[in-house]
Amino acid sequence: MHDGVARHKRAAAAHEGATARHEQAARFWADRGDEERADLERRNAEIERAAAELERDRAALARSNPRPERAE
Repeated sequence: MHDGVARHKRAAAAHEGATARHEQAARFWADRGDEERADLERRNAEIERAAAELERDRAALARSNPRPERAE
């Protein structure tokens, strides 16, 4: 797998993990009756979910249209 593809797949997985943690935190706060904090965690989960989707899209682009690696 192209390094760029792998990098974006790892990033997507990290965002998916963050999504799960924010969803868990939202349940925690909702169970305690703190809907304001629960809502913030739900919003964070949506942001992380979108970031994961963006990274999957980047991986797909890198897979379908590889570009030369940058020199560092």
